[in-house]
Amino acid sequence: MTRTDRLLLEAVFLLVLVVFSAAFLRMMQPFFLAVFIALVFANVFRRAFVRVKRSTGKPRLAATVTILLVILTVVIPVSIVMVLVSSEIASGFGTFQQSRPGFLSAVDTVNAFERLSALPGIGGLFEQFSNVDATAIVRDALSTASDYIVRLSQRSVANVAAAVFNFIIMLLILFYLLVDGEKVVELLYRTIPISNAEIDEIVEETFNTTSATLISTVIIGLMEGGLAVILFLVFGLPSPFLWGVITMVLSMIPLIGTNLVLIPTGIAVLLGGRIPAGLIIVVTGAIGVFITQNIVKPKLLGDRSALNPALALLATIGGIAWLGLIGFLVGPVLASIFIVVWRQFALRYRTLLAEKDTANGEEASESTDG
Repeated sequence: MTRTDRLLLEAVFLLVLVVFSAAFLRMMQPFFLAVFIALVFANVFRRAFVRVKRSTGKPRLAATVTILLVILTVVIPVSIVMVLVSSEIASGFGTFQQSRPGFLSAVDTVNAFERLSALPGIGGLFEQFSNVDATAIVRDALSTASDYIVRLSQRSVANVAAAVFNFIIMLLILFYLLVDGEKVVELLYRTIPISNAEIDEIVEETFNTTSATLISTVIIGLMEGGLAVILFLVFGLPSPFLWGVITMVLSMIPLIGTNLVLIPTGIAVLLGGRIPAGLIIVVTGAIGVFITQNIVKPKLLGDRSALNPALALLATIGGIAWLGLIGFLVGPVLASIFIVVWRQFALRYRTLLAEKDTANGEEASESTDG
């Protein structure tokens, strides 16, 4: 066989490989999220699975027990929080709809720009807006917000069935990942065209970075969000679970994030005349966040390195915008894996380039000596 024929056969083989790989990925696209979440859970609960497997000697029974543990510790609490948050949003929207006519009538009777124009010193800045119809602006804004919330609610209801289906698929994938995890790893070693040592480094760094990110984002977020929920419930403040979820996301900003909720809340309570309650919210929030960020978090992380807080925050917000509430978990993990893979890529080719430069230098010195 000539060199041309061999190159032609390789080109045809690569074309067939790319076509079928693209078709397979397109077919599996609806399940990417379920596979990803199953991989994360398999990684996190691997030790529990191994312990049950050693005590029972039955991999399938151990996988079933591990899945029940996932449901009890993760799925049920998250589902309860989502239901509570959804009910609070619906209740808040109902209250907003009821108070909307009174608010609009108040806007009709009060000309805000006239009052602003009467302010000494800066009133002249608002005179040019005296002809603006503030009522029309407010009505349009409220109408747009109402339509958006209605569409969002309808979309959420429509996605419930898809979420249940993906949840079942995720549990099935998790079961077989736990049972056949070693076979999957062996298959990856045989399939991925890089050395086993590099695969081990990528897996180890991915595990350390991912676990550190999960600890620093999820566990600390749950602790600070739980603190916010408790304070809201104790002092009878509205929408405690909704603000708890918001606090979880903002907890990505060290020392500042959670206090963006608790300190303004405490000040609002103070201004409302409840001085002891407001002081307790401000002091408890500040002390609680200081403890979680400076004492609990370093002990949980140990020697493992997590994402930079700014990147963790962006990854969390981006994950939520992309995937919904589950993006709180998926976003930071994707960012962690992205950094690990690119770090290995840079290390791999930096070494190759260094070897090439060394070889070129030796050839140049030999030619000079000759």
